[in-house]
Amino acid sequence: MKECKLSKKFLQYTMLTYIGIVAILITLTPYSFSEANILFSKDITIESLLVGYIYTFTDNYFFLRLPFFIISVFSLYFFTKVTEGYFKAWSSYYNLSIFVYLLTPGIFLSFILVNYATIPIFLTLMFIYAYNKNIKILELLSLVLLFFTHSAQFVLFVAVAIYSYKDKKMWLVVVSLVMILLSSITSKYAINGVPKGHLTQLIGIYAAIFSPLLFVATVFALYKNATSKSRDLLATIAIVAFTLSILLSIRQKIRITDFSVFFVIAAPLVVLQFKKSLEIRLPEFRKSYYLVCKIILLVLLLETFTVVMHYPLYKFSTNRNWIIDNSIYELPNVVKSLKKRNIKCKKKISNKTKALYKYYGIKECK
Repeated sequence: MKECKLSKKFLQYTMLTYIGIVAILITLTPYSFSEANILFSKDITIESLLVGYIYTFTDNYFFLRLPFFIISVFSLYFFTKVTEGYFKAWSSYYNLSIFVYLLTPGIFLSFILVNYATIPIFLTLMFIYAYNKNIKILELLSLVLLFFTHSAQFVLFVAVAIYSYKDKKMWLVVVSLVMILLSSITSKYAINGVPKGHLTQLIGIYAAIFSPLLFVATVFALYKNATSKSRDLLATIAIVAFTLSILLSIRQKIRITDFSVFFVIAAPLVVLQFKKSLEIRLPEFRKSYYLVCKIILLVLLLETFTVVMHYPLYKFSTNRNWIIDNSIYELPNVVKSLKKRNIKCKKKISNKTKALYKYYGIKECK
């Protein structure tokens, strides 16, 4: 790690450990408010239909989460293939890209919980892979399926239209324009509002999803790609998504998962920029870059460790009040207490917890 290099063996052990930890967290972590909202959502999306279908057979949250975990594993596969377009497989920079991707907080959580990010990430990576390999059926399938997800799909369609026009793939330009038109007709995503400081809130959430230093590095990498004539499809998608999210947030509050899914996969761009920065400097002037790289990895590891240890800290801590958001652990205890007393309803259930109480079979008393 002296020069922020990762070996093939280290990455392979990391990936096996990662999958094992995720499997444990899927089993131990109680069902959350956001997951319950997806389960009982009135919006017809792939996410709600998938989890709703499983719910007809079982309410076990391990099985409700399992498809999203499997999809995330396939996303990782496509991410490795996309990364091979930048670096040789199992090279140091390739390994670093995979490592950063896995430890990005937003990606880590998408492996564990039922969420609106998992499927759009998978479809976006599958589309980029299909585009690079010129697999037209897979390109078309990705775009069509993305249309039925809970995200700002028009972001990807706009990016694909721009890049396809540049790459002279006119059939894909036409498909993208049709998808943009359909999105504008059917989407419930409203563009309205007035400036109320939403931009600063957005930047804060992005910093949490990426981790602060990685977010800065990602923005810098996107800026360098935006000013370059040689930007590729991944860079175009990430730049368009980030730019539109910033422009819209000046005027309105946006759903973070609608946009972040399209550039949370930009780790190869960050590592590529890191590589370029090193190459134009003499060895004695590279130390500061290695230091920044190590700090970013350390922060990512600490954030991942915090998520991993969240449940053990709650379970064995004598003072649980300082633990961030312990409500997902407290609510099942409340439900158990009610059911022990044969009570099937609760007074004054807040809108935030209503769906989760419904999941546990508790209604609001009339």
